[in-house]
Amino acid sequence: MLGAIAEWCREHKLRAIGGVWLTGMGASMAYNATQTSLSPSVKVIHSRIYAQALTLTCLLGSAAAEWYDVKYNNRRVVDDDPYVYKPPQGTRTAPVGR
Repeated sequence: MLGAIAEWCREHKLRAIGGVWLTGMGASMAYNATQTSLSPSVKVIHSRIYAQALTLTCLLGSAAAEWYDVKYNNRRVVDDDPYVYKPPQGTRTAPVGR
């Protein structure tokens, strides 16, 4: 089961990081709700700071995991960039600069 969760996180990095942020924000809001000496605006600010710290930690962990996978698990970095134009298969392209 842990392997399935790790695989899902590899495939959906941004959703996983967004989920961590949302969970962190909710948990820190719940914690700050118990602090009676703070005003509501300070509670929101503290919650946001805690959630941002958690998200940055998650981003660093994601980058480290990606680096580890590429370096030690012989995983190729895919050169299939969806934002680069590729001519249709079977068409000829003119040489550039001639």
